[in-house]
Amino acid sequence: MKHIFICAFLLLLFCTSCKKTQQVNVVTYDLKKGDFTEKVHASGTIEAVKVLCISSPRVWANELTVKKLVPNGTYVKKGDTVCILESADLLEVNESFSERLKTTKSNLEKLEADNALNMSMLMAQVEKNEAQMSISQLDSIQMKFAPPAKQKILTLELQKSKIERDKLKKKLEAQKNIDQSEIRQMKSRIIQDENRANMIADQIKSLTILAPRDGMIAPAESRIMMFISSEGSGSFGGEVKEGSKLYSEMPIVNLPDLNEVQVSVEVPENDYKRIEKDQRVSILVDAAGKLTTTGVVRMKSMAGKRSNSDTKIKTYEVIVSVDSCHLRMTPGLSAECEILIKQVKDTVVIPTLAIYVRDSLKTVYIYNGIDFKPVTIETGLSNSSETIVTKGLTGTETVALMEPPHNLIEKPKKKSDE
Repeated sequence: MKHIFICAFLLLLFCTSCKKTQQVNVVTYDLKKGDFTEKVHASGTIEAVKVLCISSPRVWANELTVKKLVPNGTYVKKGDTVCILESADLLEVNESFSERLKTTKSNLEKLEADNALNMSMLMAQVEKNEAQMSISQLDSIQMKFAPPAKQKILTLELQKSKIERDKLKKKLEAQKNIDQSEIRQMKSRIIQDENRANMIADQIKSLTILAPRDGMIAPAESRIMMFISSEGSGSFGGEVKEGSKLYSEMPIVNLPDLNEVQVSVEVPENDYKRIEKDQRVSILVDAAGKLTTTGVVRMKSMAGKRSNSDTKIKTYEVIVSVDSCHLRMTPGLSAECEILIKQVKDTVVIPTLAIYVRDSLKTVYIYNGIDFKPVTIETGLSNSSETIVTKGLTGTETVALMEPPHNLIEKPKKKSDE
């Protein structure tokens, strides 16, 4: 009988030890009232709200080549050289206009010299005619003593001189008008050529691009375009760098205004649906000395895009305005954003993994010091890690974070026990 009692005592001790061991292996969590927050975490890139795009000038050239370009991230002041372009076409046109202008000016000088010579010859003829008329008029004094035949001849010669004089005067006047017209036309061509030469010179000068204001150089990309020429094929566009081929009015670099920046984040479709305008955002910029600041959701893009062709998941762009610290946030740096979707203060919050479904009811296991009591609850808002309990808990309980073994779950009391 004594041996039976000892065996029974040892068996009871063993069972008790097993129960404590199992109980210790169940991880628990002490509840307390607190604030429930639902957030969306997203990575983004800092960008300036206002960006001045510096483009290649509008010139008479089929192709421009970047000879020199200030590196991205360089801080420039107004008037500093940002980019130097080259154009073989412009140099060729400029040389052509310069030669044409020299030739036109030389032709003008020759024309003026020829006209002066012609006028001198006509003036000499006029003076000769005047002399002849003077002689004829002297002869006419003696004409009354001459025979009739001689008188008639002298009269005809005088008339001939007058006719020649009138012809020379008309020719002289006509020649003056012709010469003046030719000179006006030649001078007009010179003015046109000078204007074109000045225009080409200004375009060549515009190939040295200066910063219109202070700022930090940022890359600017443009649409890539393919071309085929007699010298081969190639492409325009993409990120501009030294040696790149450009065309007129093509973006080269951006000059962002650092006084106001924003963050562009990409969020998946599920998170995008929960984000609304004016929601508060916490921003962390690790590369700026772990800078922290705040902002709000300013706008949401309506068009989604796929990150790659192998996935069906769409992402959407969300723009976050920044409240402060603009000058310390360099465009191009990465930023981590926490978008506050909802917040409920002073409520019962429970880890989501502590909730189990039993007979279609949400249940938690409350530890009472010995075993775990299943309690049915009702829940409200939840996120990936926490859930609000609206009914069933007071916020002072200790709950199991893993489902307890059956022998540690409190058995429901029977009505006969009551």
